[in-house]
Amino acid sequence: MSLKEWFKRNERPLIILILLVVSILPFYIPFSVPLPTYHYTTKAYEKVDQLNQGDLVLVSFDFDPGSWVEIGTAMSSVVQHLFQKQVRIVFISFTAAAPPLIERALKEIDIGDAKYGEDYIILGFIPGFETGMASFVSNPRILEQDYYGTTIDKIPIMDDVHSITDFKLFTFGCITWIDPWMRQFSGKLPIILSIDAAGMPLVIPWIDSGQLYTAIRGARGSAEYDMLIGRVGPALRLMNAGSLTGIYAFLLVIVGNIIFLRERARRRNE
Repeated sequence: MSLKEWFKRNERPLIILILLVVSILPFYIPFSVPLPTYHYTTKAYEKVDQLNQGDLVLVSFDFDPGSWVEIGTAMSSVVQHLFQKQVRIVFISFTAAAPPLIERALKEIDIGDAKYGEDYIILGFIPGFETGMASFVSNPRILEQDYYGTTIDKIPIMDDVHSITDFKLFTFGCITWIDPWMRQFSGKLPIILSIDAAGMPLVIPWIDSGQLYTAIRGARGSAEYDMLIGRVGPALRLMNAGSLTGIYAFLLVIVGNIIFLRERARRRNE
C-alpha cells in the first residue's frame, strides 16, 4: 500500500488524532499564541503596576466554586501580579463558600517569599452581605480573628489597617450583579472587578461613570492579563488550545478545498 493510499484510508482517524494533540498540547508545553488584549484588561494591569512595594491592597473573593473557571482564574491573575509587586494583601469574602477558593488561588500561583501575617492575611468570611460590607468599610478591623483563628492584634500586617482609606486598591470577583459593592466601596478607593464574560456589558456603565475603575472579563480576561505579566496560567493555556484548534480547523478548510478543486479539475480533464 502506497503512502497516498494509506492517508486516504485513514484520513478521518488522523484528523481526529491531530485535533486531540493540538487541543491537549498547550496544557503540557508552556507557550503562548498571540492574543489581542482588551483595553479594560490593560487598564487593570497598569493600575496594579503603579503600586509600590508595601502598599496595602484589599482583595475580596465573592463567588462560589462553580464560577472558578470564569472568575477564579481572573482573580488569580490579578493576585499573582500583586505578589509580583510585593504589596501587602488583605483577603476577605462576603460569600460563605469563597474563603477556600482564596486558599486554592494561593496554591496555584507563585507567592515568592511572601510570609503569612506579614505580607498577606486571610480574614475570611464576613456575614451579612451588604450589611457586612458597610460594617467592614466603617471598620476594617471588625473581625477579631483571621480565617485560622489568630487574633488580628498579633498579626503584623494588621498594625497598619485602621481605615478603608489605608488601602490603595480594592479588587473583587463576583457574578453579574455588582450594585452592593459599588454602593459600599465606590468613591473610597479604586476598584478593579473580575466578572464573567456575560456580565461584562452590564458593568461598562459603571466604568464609564468612573465609579468602577475597570473590569476583567472572565477566563479570556485572565488569559490577557497572564500575557501582560508573563505568566502561562490555566486560562492562557485554555485560550491557546482554543486558538490552535481554530487555526487547525482553518487549515483543514483550506486543504480540503484545494483537494476538492484539484479532484474536480482532474475529472474534467478525463
